[in-house]
Amino acid sequence: MGVFAEKGYSRASTREICRLAGANAAAIHYYFGDKATLYREVFRPPEYVTEVPEALSAPDATLREGLEAFFRPLTRLLTESCMAPHQHMLLVREQVQPTGLLNERRVDFFRPRHEQVCRFLCRHCGAEEPDEAIEHLAISLAGMALVFFMKRDYVEAFAPGLLSDGPALTATLDRLTDYGVTLVEAEARRRRTGS
Repeated sequence: MGVFAEKGYSRASTREICRLAGANAAAIHYYFGDKATLYREVFRPPEYVTEVPEALSAPDATLREGLEAFFRPLTRLLTESCMAPHQHMLLVREQVQPTGLLNERRVDFFRPRHEQVCRFLCRHCGAEEPDEAIEHLAISLAGMALVFFMKRDYVEAFAPGLLSDGPALTATLDRLTDYGVTLVEAEARRRRTGS
């Protein structure tokens, strides 16, 4: 991942990747087939980030329970990911120098989760099916969480200690959930009052 992040896809050498990994140069071909497939695998998010939390599909889940389940993978990702700086650089490189290798696949990883979040929000906002406002709300909630991962350096510069340890991450999860509840309740109220 580090080689792709540092040099970009086109300049990254499979020979260098294997050397740094302490693997035989044929390992990439054997396990992945080619450099493009390896690159796609590097971008595969952890399963716990893409899976649909049970609380989002449980019909009796409260708004708070569902949103906490939605935000919880972020705290796990922040705790476990020593690769975050590389992942961030890879995402930036894909935006500045797109390879075209990830276009649909990245979206497909998250589509089931996004669709379930929208159905969950419909239940709690009184909507029959997802519309533009529900989609906007789902993307806004995801954005609130992603800034902590994608811009962790900014978060730490502006609010040192906010992500420093387990208790700090738990407090961040609680706040994100509180803010999410407020946003969803505001959308539900807007729909009820027509304003």
